[in-house]
Parts: sequence; structure tokens; C-alpha cells
Amino acid sequence: MFEAERIAGTDFELRRLRDYLRPPFRKFEFSTPMSPAHAARILQEIVEPPRKWGWPSSSKRGYFEGKVAGSRFKIHRVIGYQNSFIPIIEGNFRRDGLGTMVAVNMRLVWPVLPVWIGIIIFLGWSSVSVDSPVAGPFGVRMVVIAMTLFIYLVATVPFAIESRIAMKRLLELLRAGSAGPELSF
Repeated sequence: MFEAERIAGTDFELRRLRDYLRPPFRKFEFSTPMSPAHAARILQEIVEPPRKWGWPSSSKRGYFEGKVAGSRFKIHRVIGYQNSFIPIIEGNFRRDGLGTMVAVNMRLVWPVLPVWIGIIIFLGWSSVSVDSPVAGPFGVRMVVIAMTLFIYLVATVPFAIESRIAMKRLLELLRAGSAGPELSF
């Protein structure tokens, strides 16, 4: 559905307004000099086990929470505040020449997605429907359109900010190491 954005440099900043307006789905690819096994071990060091019923399941305080299994991972950032729009980060490591290509997919939590889309569709349809019980006069329709845009931005802007924070941490972590003796074929 979306093309993966290749990250070539070490700088990962949201510079365009478009980055905040995009739907809350992201795909990234970047390379690291580490082997896939070494990259998975490095990531595992800062990933704590998933919480059970909201309580920490271990004393380990990592930067991410989730699972790293073999060459695949499914994690999200550990935060000290409520944010329903924090990205779920799924990815994998694959050998690419002398290094590793890291493919990352970011998305919203599944229960949030249908509610968010449903509200946008309801408000959008109500603003353009001729016989809408919600919006009657032109002024009310403009308010409903403004509400639709606001609800859209309520998800896309926090998602963009949180995805940038998580990707910066992943880039720092996985690009900092060198292949060293870990590079074996």
C-alpha cells in the first residue's frame, strides 16, 4: 500500500508539513554494518518483555517493550504518559551484502484504527450529505468539516512525532555499532 522510505543518512527529522499530514502508517528501510544476529541482540538489550495487565513483567527498564525473536521484532516505545496513537513497530533484519537491511513498519494500535476511521467517515459523510441530520445550514457544515480535519490531525500529528522519536532511537542504536568480529558468513 505504501512504499518503504529509505533512510540513507543519520539525520531523521520531520521537515515537511506533509510528514504530519500523512496517514498513520509508515514504512522505513535502513542499513546497518552489523550482522542480522548482532543487530537482533543489540535491539534485545533495550527491549523489555510485554507488560501483563499494565504492570511491568520484569525489572528490566528498556526503551522499548515487546518481543525480538530471531530476525523479527514487534515493539513499541515505553512512555510515561497516555498516548493512544503511539506506533506499533514491526520489523525484520535481513542480510544485505556485508551488512544488514532493517525493514520497519509502523502502524496504530488495531482497536484505535477502526474508531478513528469511523469517526472521520461519519463526520465527512455528514458534512456532504444533502439530507444530513447532523449538518443543516452551510455554516454548520463548515464546522463539521473543520471537526473532521481536527479528528484526522488528532491522530496523524502525535503518530508522526512518536514515530520520529522511535526511529531516531532505532537509528542511533543499530547504526552506532560496527560489524567487527561479529561479521561471519
